Amino acid sequence: MTTAKVWSVKREFEGSPKLDEFVLTQEALSPLKTGEILIEALYLSLDPYYRLLPVKDGLPGEQVARIIESK
Repeated sequence: MTTAKVWSVKREFEGSPKLDEFVLTQEALSPLKTGEILIEALYLSLDPYYRLLPVKDGLPGEQVARIIESK
């Protein structure tokens, strides 16, 4: 089974984000179904103005990724 590393935000930012405001967890991924892809993030982009957004639903961002597997 493949596992994914997931960065999550613990709480709203106060000023500049600090490492202790994030948590890194791992979650198991189910096997791919037809039409799905598995990617590996190489670069993540989180622009500074995202600090103004509520983080309860996650943060928007962009990434450059490598395709690991596709069905």
